[in-house]
Amino acid sequence: MALSPDSMSQKIALISVASGAIALLLVCVGIGTPNWYLEYTTISGSNYYKSESANFFYSCSFASDGSFNQCINREDGLTYYPYDASAAWMNDFSDRMRNAAGLCIVGILFLAIGVVLTLVMTFIYLPKWLNLLPPALLFLACLFMLAGMAEGARFLSYNGYSANLFQTGHLLTMFALFLCAFAAGRIYFSRTTSDRVNTVQK
Repeated sequence: MALSPDSMSQKIALISVASGAIALLLVCVGIGTPNWYLEYTTISGSNYYKSESANFFYSCSFASDGSFNQCINREDGLTYYPYDASAAWMNDFSDRMRNAAGLCIVGILFLAIGVVLTLVMTFIYLPKWLNLLPPALLFLACLFMLAGMAEGARFLSYNGYSANLFQTGHLLTMFALFLCAFAAGRIYFSRTTSDRVNTVQK
């Protein structure tokens, strides 16, 4: 007979789902907004304004009154990035940005799938080994997002709110991983014990 997981495992898994969902929202907003790197220009004395901002995909410029000027795709050159677009190492930095973006996106996909499967695991008694899949996916999400941030840090200085959002999402993903792994372990060993009892009774 297919039973649902025990109530304690369900509660732990639901907290993991909530944490993962919030993490997913934060990393999506973080990766999509251009404020990973901010550059400020001095007007006079102690007065300054945000003149440039960038993420892994594009960069933007702003006027001295704070109004928006334009955004440029990274593939069209590294304008408004920390290094001059005409520098000899431009291709290397562009490749690093591409790699960082790809790693972060793959991490976000693993996070999304992991959250969905954790929700499924909460209410459905999956085959024993499938209960270990959600924490494995969340673990991969943590690894890929961390690798993406590390690769991007070779070129960008993370001094904007977008990077803070993504880093907070990564932290919540690790918290979701811990809870998901704990709940999955409870469900797995509960199922193993149940199978042994049924085998002995037969």
